[in-house]
Amino acid sequence: MDRQAFEIAELKLAGDGTDEGAISGYGAVFNVVDRGADIVMPGAFKASIAELRKAKTGLPMLWQHWSSEPIGVWTDLVEDDHGLKVAGQLVTEVPQAAAARALVKAGAIRGLSIGYETVDYEIDRKTGIRKIKKAKLWEISLVTFPMNTDALISGVKGTFDPRELERSLREGLGLSSSAAVKAVALVKQHLRDGGDQPLEHEPRDGAKDMLMSLRRAAEALR
Repeated sequence: MDRQAFEIAELKLAGDGTDEGAISGYGAVFNVVDRGADIVMPGAFKASIAELRKAKTGLPMLWQHWSSEPIGVWTDLVEDDHGLKVAGQLVTEVPQAAAARALVKAGAIRGLSIGYETVDYEIDRKTGIRKIKKAKLWEISLVTFPMNTDALISGVKGTFDPRELERSLREGLGLSSSAAVKAVALVKQHLRDGGDQPLEHEPRDGAKDMLMSLRRAAEALR
């Protein structure tokens, strides 16, 4: 299961006191490059939403993507021009759900993150960005940090060992020795060149650069 989240989620609690567990926001925003170098395209969730409506079931609301920590259910999902707009209900009788509501109200929790299965996608050969054209939703979580950026950066920027990457490509992806060597050479070239233009206004981090370079190298070998 893949996950996607954004640094700032539009997340709201019902404020009139009539339904203290009601919550709404955007689980995904279209046409935005996330820190995993993915873009969700408009229409990506259309089929999945239709399946949920046909089955007349809600989508699980989890705490921090922990399947053992359900805190509610998303009952209304719709795609608009901005992204995947969702509304649901926290089950405040559950202690973690009550705690989550208090944390959202205090501003300590601002993130929504979707858990999904990628059904159809396209990788841009030039940039390495993956455009997600169709996805099956599994859950949407309330999260403290939409993505653990610091952990990702430290794991990539610390050292780049070409021999270790080459070994991983051979053993993990089943590439031949010659293909693995060529892939590593392409990755090094892409990291060195850095692309023609920045992909977004925010600073690019090492994790995204590495992932995009790997994708571009893989596409070049096809």
